[in-house]
Amino acid sequence: MSRVSHPMRISPSFPLLNPQAVHVWFCELVHYTGRQDSLAAQLSDDERVRAARFAFERDRQRFILSHGVLRLLLSRYTQMDAGEIQFVTGEHGKPAVSGPSGAAAGIQFSLSHSGAYALVAVAHGRDVGVDIEVPKADLECLKLAERFFAPAESQAIAKVHGEEQQRLFYRLWTAKEAYLKGRGVGLSLGLDRFAIVFDEPSSGARVRLTDSRTFDQTWQIQSLSLPDHLAGAVAVEGGGCELHRYETTAFIRD
Repeated sequence: MSRVSHPMRISPSFPLLNPQAVHVWFCELVHYTGRQDSLAAQLSDDERVRAARFAFERDRQRFILSHGVLRLLLSRYTQMDAGEIQFVTGEHGKPAVSGPSGAAAGIQFSLSHSGAYALVAVAHGRDVGVDIEVPKADLECLKLAERFFAPAESQAIAKVHGEEQQRLFYRLWTAKEAYLKGRGVGLSLGLDRFAIVFDEPSSGARVRLTDSRTFDQTWQIQSLSLPDHLAGAVAVEGGGCELHRYETTAFIRD
């Protein structure tokens, strides 16, 4: 099926990606609702099928908008038309840009969307994972942590209460999700098989493997400061990372 050109304007001063940099894009999907049809036209047949599976129109719309904006971002990094970008998936479903050569070579990305928000992380030559969550006030944080998290994490959550408990739970949750997505293993690893250890007072964290009690030196994790009480984190393979955060509206406009 042919793709149509996207009418959105993208700023010419798009940031350059070097091997040391990781770009994290924050997106408020409401800014792109007026372009849903043109964004949907950029999606692959598989993405359209996935979008059609949502029972509620709101969820279908958010899927289309987040995946459409992802394609627009990747089109600038890969110098490919947004509608022509093809993806391949790993054993546990982690997507990657298809194409062994050209500008697409080495580009790694991760997409997460929750509610009306999305995060996209892009790196070159290193794996990356990202997660964003809209906190739920009625979530039983301690019960979930005791059931799914490593013992040290659930014990830390049990020591705090109220809003502080919720913030810690989501800080841990997003860090763990970002790590799993970065490694491309999904929940097959098990959330209790590793613990997040924050390097206070910084926003950085390390991953301690439960079985060996050693740290996974291959990965570094950063909690993200996001608006509207959102929780988010990015996991990056390797060291020497320079993290840059951008708003999509600064570069992708109607």
